[in-house]
Amino acid sequence: MHTHSQPIGVTTESRSYHPQSVIDPNTGATVQYVIQEERHRTIYVASPVPPDQLHPQTMSRLFESADDLQRRYEGSRKRRRAESLQSSSVRNGTRYDLAYQSSPTRSEPAFSKPPSPINTFKRSSFPHYTYNTPPSPIKSSQPPPRRQILFYHKHEPYYEFTNFSPHPVTYKGKVYPTSEHLFQSFKFLEHRPYLAEHIRTCSDRPSVAFSEARRFQPEVRHDWLSVNVQKMDDALWHKFTQHDSLKRKLLATGDAELIENSDRDAFWGIGADGKGRNELGKALERLRTRLRNNW
Repeated sequence: MHTHSQPIGVTTESRSYHPQSVIDPNTGATVQYVIQEERHRTIYVASPVPPDQLHPQTMSRLFESADDLQRRYEGSRKRRRAESLQSSSVRNGTRYDLAYQSSPTRSEPAFSKPPSPINTFKRSSFPHYTYNTPPSPIKSSQPPPRRQILFYHKHEPYYEFTNFSPHPVTYKGKVYPTSEHLFQSFKFLEHRPYLAEHIRTCSDRPSVAFSEARRFQPEVRHDWLSVNVQKMDDALWHKFTQHDSLKRKLLATGDAELIENSDRDAFWGIGADGKGRNELGKALERLRTRLRNNW
């Protein structure tokens, strides 16, 4: 038996091809093409049989085996053919190169004259493929909920934020036992100063000042409901700027939502149903912003 210790080179012969046609899968149009050149291909095999004694059918199988091995590394036949599809069309006696549009609308193939007699293809002329990827999570445009700080009851933290806390306030040279005393006095200070003085001195207990102001309700200034929030802002400003510990504690709340957790007052607090206006909490947040901008 004739044995070769070195691989044998087997080379394909040049072939001539006739014009053929193919239907474009995107447009359904018939496209004519001619394979104008097939370069020689060489594979190396180790065999005890000389190449001139190999049967043509054996030679064909050798090349088929090489093709299968090549396909294994290059991917499926369908994708490889799609990426390497190059066709020529004869129109008015002039050869044109056919390239697929990269437009996402998948429009019909576009024709252009080749730059030279030799068919030269660039990577940019290959069809573009789109792969489905998992959609990225949709980011919510809603900001995260703010931290909440509730205050109201004497035995709970942040009781100092209420007007009943025992922090005296000086206003226009006079000392008020609490900011509640000052706030209730505002109802009479301009037009009934003697009632305002009575509210200031009637008792050190803020609940008494509150009750006395209600007792003189007919004497309350007529525009009180339109200025009461502004007067609350004034009372809180004097209280927190006159006590550094309160100012630091308020600023330390950051951007937390401040809520007067009163089940009895749906205007200054949140009321029994928790849906009140919380005007005292809002006033404290305004004061916090004001203090932050001034210090």
